[in-house]
Amino acid sequence: MQTNFQQTPMQFLQHCVANGISRGYFVTLDGKLQSSHPALDAAATFIQHSPDYVAHEGIFFQVDAAAEAIYCAFVHSTKRGQAQGGTRMRQYDTMADILTDGMRLAKGMTDKNACAGLWWGGGKGIIYTAKDPRQVSGDHRTHIFTEYGKFVASLGGCYITAEDMNTSPEDMRVIHANNRFCTCIPVECGGAGNPSGATALGVFKGVLAANDFVFGKESGLKGKHIVLQGAGNVGGRLLDYLAAAGAKISVFEPNEQTRTHFEATYSREQVRFIAAEEVFTTEADIFSPNAIGGILTAETIAQLKVKVVAGGANNQLQFPIEDAERIRAKGIAYVPDFIINCMGIVNCANEQYGYLAEDIEPQTERVYARVYEILAGAAQQQITTYAFANQLATQLGQEEHPIFGHRGLRIIRHAIADGWGK
Repeated sequence: MQTNFQQTPMQFLQHCVANGISRGYFVTLDGKLQSSHPALDAAATFIQHSPDYVAHEGIFFQVDAAAEAIYCAFVHSTKRGQAQGGTRMRQYDTMADILTDGMRLAKGMTDKNACAGLWWGGGKGIIYTAKDPRQVSGDHRTHIFTEYGKFVASLGGCYITAEDMNTSPEDMRVIHANNRFCTCIPVECGGAGNPSGATALGVFKGVLAANDFVFGKESGLKGKHIVLQGAGNVGGRLLDYLAAAGAKISVFEPNEQTRTHFEATYSREQVRFIAAEEVFTTEADIFSPNAIGGILTAETIAQLKVKVVAGGANNQLQFPIEDAERIRAKGIAYVPDFIINCMGIVNCANEQYGYLAEDIEPQTERVYARVYEILAGAAQQQITTYAFANQLATQLGQEEHPIFGHRGLRIIRHAIADGWGK
């Protein structure tokens, strides 16, 4: 049973400062969860009883009282290689929310990287700020990403970071100036830059595969009605791809500037904006979630009037096993997010070997093939697509890196033995 842990992030920060804790950890060694300090017992108990804790190799944090910030690195598995996953900068109501989001996202990256055929493990970074991340700028922002970069460097390479929600290639430039364990750095620095374009193209290929599976390979997207939730970095680019394919799109997007842009670009016959309460109740062919996670719940699934759910948002299912079954029971084809949105990480995965943009588009065809395989395999076995994809991810995730083996766990063990966080 998941225990109550309702400290706000600032209360947790103050608790750490009061107990002389600047850095801390929760690591799983020899099958047991260990924490760095007795004062972290409440958090450790929450983690241990959370349904999202699946023997994560390490959860590391650093508090920055001056910046009113908390830096976190979640490492789920390093069997296939160093834990790779972007860093998001956002506000949370409680520390429980941070821990839950981080654990889920890190596990999702293990699955995503494995199914994409990458020799990376799964990890995720979170930067909490008391101030709205969109308002963090200038010297304050530089300070945060400098300190975060040093924090990631201190982990010795068990975690590799990248761009994510509310972070940019310019932020990665600052991180990279303070460590070598960073991707999505600006193109002029030899990096891949913003991965959103690659992610959106992969999601489009996945939507096309799901459409072809459900409606037939000759049906195409022309004239199909698609409900799009979110038209930001990924959703907005996906909207352009869908519009170019001839789809009719109903969009929910709260950002007024974004809405103005698309209203000036497309006719109301092709793209129309809807209210939040219409997202799940609008009758359409396809629903594509491309904003926050946890939006497919017992309540919202019951409202859906579509044949396909396929979008780029992470962790779309509130309770993956149960909600996937609810979707299947309604006769809806669901594309697991860690299968369809993998191109962002593929885009920067081999950045250290030299980035070639021309490599990306051919690899998006693998997304089409994998999505079709998942849908067909689940139908044949009469199980949910989530269960089928999870079986594949689990199998692939157990394969160790062909050269370095399970090196990341060794790095974590050395860090703990050397007194990291003490």
